[in-house]
Amino acid sequence: MPSGKLVFVDHENNRLLIHDENGLFDFERPVSHRPVDVTCINEYNVAVTHNEKPYRIEIVNIANKNIVKRIKTSERCYGITNKSGKLIYYESGRGIQTVDITNGRAATTVVKVYDNHDWTYVTTSKDKIYLTDQYSSTVTCYTLTGQKVWECKNETFVISVGGVTIDNESNVYVVSYGNDSIVVLSSDGKHIRQLLGKEHGIENPLVIHFDQRRNILLVTSLFGTAFLYNIK
Repeated sequence: MPSGKLVFVDHENNRLLIHDENGLFDFERPVSHRPVDVTCINEYNVAVTHNEKPYRIEIVNIANKNIVKRIKTSERCYGITNKSGKLIYYESGRGIQTVDITNGRAATTVVKVYDNHDWTYVTTSKDKIYLTDQYSSTVTCYTLTGQKVWECKNETFVISVGGVTIDNESNVYVVSYGNDSIVVLSSDGKHIRQLLGKEHGIENPLVIHFDQRRNILLVTSLFGTAFLYNIK
């Protein structure tokens, strides 16, 4: 969040956990069944995806703890990000969707994906969308209008890919759940290397976020632990 607060999704207990910028617990806010991912909209509001019925995206004000809006979706939703007043998210069986935050109606398909792939994450940076697919262990870069720019598949480094995030130089950081590591790709997808592994405390990683203001990488695990790493 712009304030420095950290907002985590607790999938099993149907809640958001809010911590301060030092990682200390602040408060929790219950949400609908099985929240999956969260993205910041502005100083106070976040959007949360869910993968159980009723399928919807909830917009939550973490200042007053109220649900501001519910946006209906057709299927299970996973990764979500915010770009210029629009939510960009992955919906199982439909692909990358975008919807206007203000009216919350008439979602548009940016990239059609017919397979019912779950636990797929998205993020944006500048004029690009980045998508991960844990089933094929691929990272794909698209334009904002859905044209494929590049795709990376390298099972030496990336096995069962999870969350994705971008730094100030457009380097792409992804979670490799299958070998307990964080991998970084060059902006053109041609170069790849392991950045963090088990020796750095990485175990069962799932979701990742790069704070471009502070050059800090946040890594969360499947079982609830989270680590902050200074990136130089």
